[in-house]
Order: sequence, then C-alpha cells, then structure tokens
Amino acid sequence: MTGTTTLTDHHIAGSSAVEVVCDRFDALRAAHPVVRVTEPEAEYWMVLDYELMRQCLQNPAVFSSSVISPLNADSPYKMIPIQLDPPEHAGWRRLMASYFAPKQIERLRPELIRRAGELAAEIRAKGECDYVEEFALKFPTVVFLEMMGLPVDELPRFLEWEAMMLGPADESGGHDNERMIAGMLAAVAYFQTEITRRRESGERREGELLSAMVDWELDGQAVSDDDLLNCCLLLFLAGLDTVAMSLSYAMYHLATHHDDRARVAALAAAGEPMDDVVEEMLRFYAVPEIGRRVTQDIEVGGQLMKAGDLVLFPLVAGNRDDALVPDAGRVDLARGRRSVPHLAFGGGPHRCLGSHLARLEMEIALAAWHAVIPQYSLGAHDGPLAYWGTVHGMFALPLTGFGPQ
Repeated sequence: MTGTTTLTDHHIAGSSAVEVVCDRFDALRAAHPVVRVTEPEAEYWMVLDYELMRQCLQNPAVFSSSVISPLNADSPYKMIPIQLDPPEHAGWRRLMASYFAPKQIERLRPELIRRAGELAAEIRAKGECDYVEEFALKFPTVVFLEMMGLPVDELPRFLEWEAMMLGPADESGGHDNERMIAGMLAAVAYFQTEITRRRESGERREGELLSAMVDWELDGQAVSDDDLLNCCLLLFLAGLDTVAMSLSYAMYHLATHHDDRARVAALAAAGEPMDDVVEEMLRFYAVPEIGRRVTQDIEVGGQLMKAGDLVLFPLVAGNRDDALVPDAGRVDLARGRRSVPHLAFGGGPHRCLGSHLARLEMEIALAAWHAVIPQYSLGAHDGPLAYWGTVHGMFALPLTGFGPQ
C-alpha cells in the first residue's frame, strides 16, 4: 500500500469551478489515483483514475449502490432502482428497460424537435437569454412530463420543485436540506395523486410510462405505491438535472470557444448528425459524481478501503484521464463516439438506463438552437456561474450577441 493523500475542500464554487477541480484531479492522478477526503459533512475515498473507476463500478458486490453520495449517505428516500444492488436491481431494470430502449426513444424525436425548436425561436426573438433558466431546465422537464403522461402545463410547478430539490441554496453550491425535503414531499404528493387517480378510474394510456407503472409487478406481486413513488422521484430528478447541466456546460463551452461553436453551427446548417459533438461534451463535462459504500475490505490504487467506507467517483476525473484517450484534457469534437468508452453514464449494472434519451435530447437541443441562433457569446454576469457538487452545474448562463436574423 502507498501513503494517503488527504483533501479538505473537494466541493468548491466559482465561475471556474470545473476547471479548478479538474486541474486538481489532473495534478493528483498520476501519483495519487485514490485520495482521502475529509470535509465537515463526511469522510470518504475519491477515485480519480479511469481504469480503477471502471473496475470499481463494475463490482457491485464490493461497491454497494445503497448511497447516492457520501455527503447524503442517510437520505430519507431510497431512489429506486439506482440505490438497489443485484439481484433486486435487475428486476426493476427489466421493468423499465423497454421504455428507454433506442427504438422506443427514437419515437420521441419528432416531438422533441418541435419542442426544442419552439424554445429556441422564443429565445431568438428576445435577442438574449439565461440559457440555464430558459432552455436547459425547461426542455428536459417537458420531455419528462410527456413521457410520463402528465400535462405539459404543469411545467412551472415541476421547475419550482426541481429548484427546491436540486438547485444550490447559495454560491457555495450547498443545499438547504429543509427546502430540498419540502420539494421532494410536494413532488411525491403529486405523483401519489396521479397514481391513485389512475388506479381508481382504470385510466391507462398507451405509451405513457406512469400508466404502465401502475400495473407493474415484481415476482408476481404488485409493486407498492411507496416503491412507485420513489421510482417516479428518481425519474424526475435523474432525467432533468443531469441533462440540463450537460446542456448548460456544452453551451458554456461553445460560447467561449468560437471555433467549436462555428463547427456545431455548420453541422446544424447542413443537417449533419451531432453525435460526435454530444459524445465529446458528455465526456469532457461529465456532471455526476457517483457514491458507493464498501461492503468488504479491499485495496484500490494502493489504498485499503474498509467495509463501511464511503467512496466517491467523480466521473469527469476518469473521463479526463489520458489513459482513456490521448490529450484527454482538451475538447476535440472529432474524436468519435464509439472510439472513446467514457464514463459519463457510469458503468456496470447501474450504467444509466436513460443514456439513449439523454443523447437524443442533447443532439436535438444543440441542432435546434444552432439552426436559429448560430452566433452567440457569453454575456456579462456578476458572481460565479458554476458550482461543484453531487451533480456539478451552473447557476446561470447568460448568452447574447445573437447577430442579425
């Protein structure tokens, strides 16, 4: 085993939070692929090496998914199925898989194109925007509502709940636990009302996920309302925050790297695929951090992790490891999606079930925006734009300089 390096301030905030943290990852990785983090809220291990991260995520017997984050190891809600370990996890995965399969997701393309085009056109008419508030949060929320079979005019309510649950409470990127729980309770109460209404009325609509969920069974037993509610909450949170922040970071990059912006605008004008662009943005700006709990003593990267220890896997650290791809600390929009097995969607049995949907949303969002707003730049702003947390994100993204219509 090797000596232990300890950090005391992994979660920091600032307009360059991502760059600051990732620079630290790069400086540490070669000599210290696994570090110990000691913060007021928790103590945990953090893995920075791509190959070690991949191996750990593919070993659920030792690295349990019972925690989402070391900073919230005792959450009042169990997010189903991401906090379930095999074999229980597999049953839920089978229930949900068909609704997120590529062919099923592809059916959403026409409606997603329409929705994204409408949002982009509204913003184009204004001449400037806060991209986070006016596009990145709205677009995936509308997609979620339509997939679930819920009224799209509920959008303002869901955006409010999302802000309560996921939005940072201050410029440190921290969260207000009371506010977060209040948002969860409000969302859960709404889902309960919809589930009860469907059960009592017998209403079922083909293609709507919530209608299907009401009749789900596992091992011949009806899935309980509590488990359905936890699953609904997961779909709401996991499907919105990660896509919204991935879009925001992609647009931040393009607004500050004009050659890349011009390349994407040219692709949109020609109707060319955005696959490579989406994949490189996902790799370079991977927003989630994944938590695990160690079930038995194991040595990882020269460090002895003991049963009960908490571990954090900041996916962006693995994705920026040169062991994954040469010059990993640079965005290259021509890398190609199949040549880079990045970890933006995690790995192992818990690899993100919604990856096909997330890719489609990003592809359509980037194409729709650049079709009508090919020219733009970062606008003036006060205070930090970005924060680093369990899902690192952006407070705001002011865009301006749209040019003539």
